[in-house]
Amino acid sequence: MFRILCVASFAFAGLLVTSAASAQELSDGYRRLIADAATYDDGANFDEIVVMVARNAAGGADAVMDAVRSVAPDRTEQAAALLGQVAPVARTPNVPAPQTLAMEPDDTITAADAAPAAAPAAPAAAPAHTSNHDWTGRVSAGLTLASGNSDQQTWNLGLQLDRNFGNGWSLASRLNYAYGESAGVVSQDQLQVEARGEREIGDRWGVFLGGQYDRDVLSSYDWTAFVSAGATRHVIKREHMHWTLRAGPGVRYLVPATGGGEETQVVLDLGSDFEWQINDNSTFHSETTVLAAESAKVEQSFRYTTSVAQNWAVEFEWRYRHEFDPLPGFEEGDSRVTASLVREF
Repeated sequence: MFRILCVASFAFAGLLVTSAASAQELSDGYRRLIADAATYDDGANFDEIVVMVARNAAGGADAVMDAVRSVAPDRTEQAAALLGQVAPVARTPNVPAPQTLAMEPDDTITAADAAPAAAPAAPAAAPAHTSNHDWTGRVSAGLTLASGNSDQQTWNLGLQLDRNFGNGWSLASRLNYAYGESAGVVSQDQLQVEARGEREIGDRWGVFLGGQYDRDVLSSYDWTAFVSAGATRHVIKREHMHWTLRAGPGVRYLVPATGGGEETQVVLDLGSDFEWQINDNSTFHSETTVLAAESAKVEQSFRYTTSVAQNWAVEFEWRYRHEFDPLPGFEEGDSRVTASLVREF
């Protein structure tokens, strides 16, 4: 009789332990964090979130896996490999067959019957993950030659460098240079350098600090530059589409081509950055900058990039710049269309 009571006690204790374990579920905040991370192309971001939640949330890796199966089932195998768990398979509930305890001598119940069920093996420790914070970018070059009735040469060079510093800050920078001659006369000579740092302070909001330098020997100004800082808003944040708006005050510097010294104006920097990955090989990018000031300026660019080989692509770009207050003898707007070969790294 005493051994029968022991068996019943062990069974009751196992039931309590199982119920307590099953009660460990992630909070709604953690589940939303995992669901949001799963929408990004970057698998590293999802890995970091899964590891962080598994280390800090009640329930650990098991609770995280349950949440992934619920809110991001397509990421189940990725999370299981990261946390050292086996991907889920269909299970058949294990319902023990009913047994009749007969009042027999004590030796009918063995020591094996009274031993408690073996505790499940603890999940393997999540592997340490190191994000890739190296520089990424690309180089582009284009050349056009014409002879006969017209004698014209134009070429353009481009460089783009980006980096995610891992502390919330990211940097995007770009350099473009275009030069052209027509019948031996310079028809285009423009250099533009821009850089912008951004730090996210929430799922949709962030702050930025950036600037631009523009030298064009054939425009109203020998060179112009501005610096600005403000807030960003991620209007669309999907796997294949991103749209970010920005706004903030700044200062613009202008040096007129006719001389007269440097001018300084307070500006309001308004911008839009839209990127759409049409398919695995093609991307469309639109960038708009509006400087609202006494001498206002608008810049617009559209870029279409298509891959032709691994890390190689062809890019077509249309750029337009409009100065609302040009100096006498200069046009308000000018545009440029380029075709370039791009090498990504």
